[in-house]
Amino acid sequence: MLNEAPIFSDSLPASITALPDRRLRRARLAGVLMLAAAVTAGILVATNLGPLTSSTSPAGTVPPSESTAATPGPTRTRTPSPAAAAWTSFTDGTGQATFEHPAGWTLSEAPQKTDVGAFNTVEVRNPAGKTMATLSLAYDGAGGPACPEPKPFAMLDSVVLDIPQKASKLREFPRGPSAFVFRVIQSDKVYGSMALTDIPQSPGTVTCGLDNMILAPDDVPFVHFGDSLWLEASGRAAALTFDSLAEAKAYMKTQEYQDVKKMLVSLELRRVK
Repeated sequence: MLNEAPIFSDSLPASITALPDRRLRRARLAGVLMLAAAVTAGILVATNLGPLTSSTSPAGTVPPSESTAATPGPTRTRTPSPAAAAWTSFTDGTGQATFEHPAGWTLSEAPQKTDVGAFNTVEVRNPAGKTMATLSLAYDGAGGPACPEPKPFAMLDSVVLDIPQKASKLREFPRGPSAFVFRVIQSDKVYGSMALTDIPQSPGTVTCGLDNMILAPDDVPFVHFGDSLWLEASGRAAALTFDSLAEAKAYMKTQEYQDVKKMLVSLELRRVK
């Protein structure tokens, strides 16, 4: 019973007959009713009259207040991505070799024509003047010097190229397919070379040096195209020198490596009639 809501009534019990009490109660009730009526009337008046000041905005629009006006957000400036470096095509003075290279690199060549055929040497340098690769067209070649202590080597990257090879020379020399290679010799330091070659060497063996040469098609000279003609085990005149094998592998992620690789892989050779 304690949880039930109390019941209020305006009637008094029948046993209470004192007139003054009844008059006092009626007076109180009348005062409450008058107060309620006054409050109701005030609400109705305020509702009917509306605000005391009228708005000058056109019908159907609500002017924003200072607290609700939209604040413009910060303007985002999109930084344009760097444009890819422009590349261009080069054909050597003999007309036998064509390759692509970054447009900012410079080339110098020394073409020669003899009774044997057309020779040429093309040197490719970057804007800083560093020699990135040398193309050599020659009808003869020699192996590297002997070494007292062969060193282990490793192939870190290789891409087989679609370059035909002299059929007569294939019968004379054991060759693999023409390919771009990145190889290193592990000596007192790690010496590396990026070039084209078709001379196979078994992994896990040692070497006195790595020859960078391909046979090329019939009626085209032997071709050397890379950062060195011969990488010696001693590292003498090596184009690339690293402190560790891990550093040599990290070099493959650089833009310089990617540019030289793209240039070497783009080589095309043709016979000149």
